[in-house]
Amino acid sequence: MEDDAMLAAWCDAMATLLNLPIGLGDRETILTNLRFIASQMAFLADFPLGEHVEPANIFRA
Repeated sequence: MEDDAMLAAWCDAMATLLNLPIGLGDRETILTNLRFIASQMAFLADFPLGEHVEPANIFRA
């Protein structure tokens, strides 16, 4: 429940910063997508990597 409140607060803050109006009907869909994205991020963050794995190179133009 606390995570939902944090996601809702983050969503509202970003909408305000971006001056992006969000309709009441759209807000729940956005929060559902944010919950899904957070679950995928948690899965990837918890994935064990061996010591032999090195981060990819970053190329900048």
